[in-house]
Amino acid sequence: MAQQNRRSVYLVALGIVAVGGLVGWWLEQAKTTVTRQAPVISGSMATAAPGPHYSLMCYDCEIPLQVDASTVSETSLPICFNCGATNDIEGLSPQINSVKFHQDAQHDLQRWAEVVFEYQQEQYIKRIVGLPGEEISLEGGELYIGTELYQKTLDEFDQLKVRVFDSRFQPADPAFNLLNRFGVRGDDSGWIFTTDKSFSFDAEEKTHPQWLDYHQWNIVAGFVPPVKRGTSSAIFDYLPFNQFVSRSRLNFVDDFVVDLQLKVFEPGVVRVRMLDAEIELDFHLFNLQVHQSRFLRGSSKIAPIQWNPQGTSITLRLGRLDGRVVVKIGDQVDYFPLIELQLNEDYESDLLVRKVPVSVSVDEGVLDLNEMTISRDIYWLAMDYSSAHWTPEHLLQRDEYFLMGDNQSISRDCRHWGEGITRDAILGLVLEQE
Repeated sequence: MAQQNRRSVYLVALGIVAVGGLVGWWLEQAKTTVTRQAPVISGSMATAAPGPHYSLMCYDCEIPLQVDASTVSETSLPICFNCGATNDIEGLSPQINSVKFHQDAQHDLQRWAEVVFEYQQEQYIKRIVGLPGEEISLEGGELYIGTELYQKTLDEFDQLKVRVFDSRFQPADPAFNLLNRFGVRGDDSGWIFTTDKSFSFDAEEKTHPQWLDYHQWNIVAGFVPPVKRGTSSAIFDYLPFNQFVSRSRLNFVDDFVVDLQLKVFEPGVVRVRMLDAEIELDFHLFNLQVHQSRFLRGSSKIAPIQWNPQGTSITLRLGRLDGRVVVKIGDQVDYFPLIELQLNEDYESDLLVRKVPVSVSVDEGVLDLNEMTISRDIYWLAMDYSSAHWTPEHLLQRDEYFLMGDNQSISRDCRHWGEGITRDAILGLVLEQE
């Protein structure tokens, strides 16, 4: 009996120790995890964490805009990145934001995390780009780890993307509506612009592919020489937050993702062309093919779709991204190799092939193209803010991180400091903005 009592006491004691350990661990976590705030005093992390800015809504297409408060004025009015309209700032006051971050000694630091840190007794907000021990380099807007091009997933792209166009926000001015932004080639009559301001395709019998072309407009504030609203251009590494910021050169950005919302009533073959890459989606045979300059780059099967006579909604994400073509249909994601489009070093010819970055064609069936959004990839710049090859002088040590600002053309960061940021200097992870 005494032995049984001793065993019971022993088990109770073990339980008390275990509970005590859990409570101690919880108290230690509560003690080491503190939510703090840091002011955003510059635009180096725009648009994820904008510095002092004006927040407004475009008077014409009603898309929300954020612009650097220090670069716009009554004589240099902000230009909408979506429709090119010039907007007034009369009566607006600059906004200064702060970010919340977890000051936690135990947090796990991953690539692309936004962090608050201290450097030379100043507090900064940047993004983790290089991890301890890595050798990074930048060239032509791309990031290399060692000698390998870093290829982002769509989820990673979404953390860094810059929106270029969104059809959900359409100008009220008829001179700049979607009929003037999109064009149908030749005498093709399958595409129509509907009363609810979307495009519809209707061809009961199989025809040739009928192309609907999206024209990129010049929306760069302070572009030299000045251009009229609605002038065709290309997708540049221009950040709309940086209104009227002087740069010696803008770079063509050929990496972008197109989001399409379709409603299919009668299936056919849909093709989407992104510069010199073409994606063919055969919704009869459920085949997917990717071509570049008429050469097959890859193929795959599409998961079968049950068609609803009342219309079947399909979400497509198609992109050129870090040397790959990415195709996402529903939950299915496929990647295919892509050869980067080369520059001819003649500005006018390079511009010409990029004025229509996206085209959509159908050869039969009935469908509605309800939404189109285009977002470009981040374009990494060297220490001198050029697209030239650049490598830091020193390899990152085992406790150092390479941090940069999303606003590549104005951010001062590890590119200029000549060193990484140690783990001890990183105060915490920025929390997702509400």
